[in-house]
Amino acid sequence: MRSTRREEILAHAAKLFSERGISATTVRDIADEVGILSGSLYHYFDSKDAIANEIVVRFLDDLNVRYESSIESGGSARERLASMVSVSFATAVDHPYATEVYQGEAILSSQPDDAPITIAVRKAHDYWRTAIARGLADGEFRADIDPEQFHRLLRESVWSTVAQYRPQLAERADELERNLITVFLDGFAARGDGSAPAPRVPAVSAPVDVPSEVSEVAELRSDVDELKSAIRDLGSVIRELQAQRPS
Repeated sequence: MRSTRREEILAHAAKLFSERGISATTVRDIADEVGILSGSLYHYFDSKDAIANEIVVRFLDDLNVRYESSIESGGSARERLASMVSVSFATAVDHPYATEVYQGEAILSSQPDDAPITIAVRKAHDYWRTAIARGLADGEFRADIDPEQFHRLLRESVWSTVAQYRPQLAERADELERNLITVFLDGFAARGDGSAPAPRVPAVSAPVDVPSEVSEVAELRSDVDELKSAIRDLGSVIRELQAQRPS
């Protein structure tokens, strides 16, 4: 019964944290959802933050185990990435709201380098980077697209889609992952002759002395704006693909 009660606490807390945030959710809120007294919750967890950490660490550890299993059989880099997209959706379905809690809470996404969450996130990112690097080395992927930017856009689009479609995620996961794979991986694939379109060369302007801190902030804002734009574009493409599907 103890382990079952822990699972209930984690499940209800994840939903509340996702909807309200950790700071706005009280121990009593969680206990009321589970149907126990507030004091009883401390028999299972030391604190509200401990609950949040376990929700995210469980999700990330399971995700990394599945990533590892999904690439053991080898295959092409495209197949590996497609499998990782599929695994991401499946894990998000099995751990409702965990990724939303992580993304929505700065305290969880900005921990020390040796924190369990930080280590697990770094490990997950390495799986993506390794698969992309292999695709580039084997000539599967286009060399004119920055691999780190592609990694970031694909990964963030997966988790943004999870959050956006959370109520229907279990029913629509196959469709959503198929659309993401089509948009990203087919677009990232090298041409049949192994070539890629020539990269656009940005216009060169006269150098301007800009303090490094201002330059870094401007670059960060530009990256964020670019990411938001890409996600909006992805949403439009997905809606177009859905409209084209036969009824």
